[in-house]
Amino acid sequence: MAARARLERLLAAPSPFADDDGAMRPEVSAALEATDLPRHQYLDRLWAVLVGGRLIVPVAAHALLGRSMPSGSQSVGLSREGPLEVPAHEVHTTDACQDAATLAVSLPDGHIALPVFTSAGAMSRWRSDVRPVPVSPQRAAQVACLSTDQLWVLDPGSRDLRLPRPAVVALAGGESWAPSWRNEPVQAEVRAQLEDVDGVTGVAFGPGEDAELRVFIRIDAAGGRASVARSLEDCQYVMVNPAWGDLIDTVELCPLPA
Repeated sequence: MAARARLERLLAAPSPFADDDGAMRPEVSAALEATDLPRHQYLDRLWAVLVGGRLIVPVAAHALLGRSMPSGSQSVGLSREGPLEVPAHEVHTTDACQDAATLAVSLPDGHIALPVFTSAGAMSRWRSDVRPVPVSPQRAAQVACLSTDQLWVLDPGSRDLRLPRPAVVALAGGESWAPSWRNEPVQAEVRAQLEDVDGVTGVAFGPGEDAELRVFIRIDAAGGRASVARSLEDCQYVMVNPAWGDLIDTVELCPLPA
C-alpha cells in the first residue's frame, strides 16, 4: 500500500511534460535515421537533439516479483540473445529518475548505465511491466552520475546505444559538451602532456572510427625499436590517467615513427 501511495504521488505531481504523448520527437527520429554519417558526426548530432527536449525513463508500475531489495541499483542484463534477467527489487520513490536507476542495465563491457528512451513505444519493446515517465535530460544525467557508471544507454532492447560518458557528466553539471575530437582546450592539454614524453616529436588529433578520439603521435625512431616502444608505453601511461575520464570517452593511439 505504501508503494502504491508513493507511485500515486509521483504520477500526480506537476510535470512540465504533462501533455507528452510518449511519441518520438521528429528531430530525434531524423538524427537516429542519419546512419550514413560517420560515427562521430552521428553521435554529435544525436546528442544535440536529445538534450533539447525530454527523455523517457522506466518506472515499475508495481513491485516486481521476488525478493525485495530495499536499496541500491539492481542491474538488468542487456543481451540480444536471450530474455532479460528481471531482478527482484522494490521501487517507487518521489523521483522518477531515481526509480529508473533501480532498473539500470549492464552493458557488455561490464559498466552499468541508466536506461533512457526516445519514446514510450521503444520502452515497451524493452519491457512491458514498466511505466513511461517523461523527464528532463539534465535530471536523467544527474541520476546517472549518482547511481550508475555515469552512463546512459539509449533505447535498450532495440538500439542499445551507449552515449558518451563525458557528455552525460557535462549535462549533469549544467555544462555544454563538445566531443574531444573538436574540443581544442582538451586537445591542448593532451598535447602538452604527450609532448613531454621523451621521443615524441609531434601530436595531432582526429575523430576515431571506434573511439571518440584518435591521437596521432610522431615518435623519433632514431633510437631503434626499443626506444620507440618505451616512448609509446609512456604515452599510453599518460592517456590512462583517470583525470581524462570526464573529458574523453574513449581514445585510440596511432604511433607514427619519424
